[in-house]
Amino acid sequence: MTASIYQKTDKGQEEIRTRAYHLDQKHRALLLMVNGEKTCDEILVQLAPLGMNQAVFEELEHAGYIRSHGMSATPAKSEAASAPDTPAAPVPSAASGERGVEGYQRLYRFYTETISRYLGLRGYLLEMKVEKAGNVADLVALRDALKAALAKARGEPEAANVIAQLDLLIDEATG
Repeated sequence: MTASIYQKTDKGQEEIRTRAYHLDQKHRALLLMVNGEKTCDEILVQLAPLGMNQAVFEELEHAGYIRSHGMSATPAKSEAASAPDTPAAPVPSAASGERGVEGYQRLYRFYTETISRYLGLRGYLLEMKVEKAGNVADLVALRDALKAALAKARGEPEAANVIAQLDLLIDEATG
């Protein structure tokens, strides 16, 4: 058991966006789950059906796709303890000022955390779309896809609550 926390490197983010390094499905699945906030154990629990183990983290780290981000002080990190800006988020391509960058990072973090928490592996394709999103508009365009996936996986009431939170973040980022 390990409480290590990893984040994607620039090489890892590039692989997610472009598939430039042609990672196999097993390594790519793990790379998608690495977000700079979840511990190895939390990720391994979600990927247990794929037979993942700590060695896959080490392989990705050795190849330069991820790097250690620290150790978790508690078994489960609270959302309030999250840092305000996550270095794992790709930098938006639009030069829309600091407010736009912050809005992008908040939306990116919301999408990745929500997909991981509520959809797990069922959200794999949606997670790939989030990783490819280069600006706020790209992330906003994924709202309906997230809503549909949440409604299917968790039911309409829970989906409505999550989407209401997302709508607030969208208003902040675009308003």
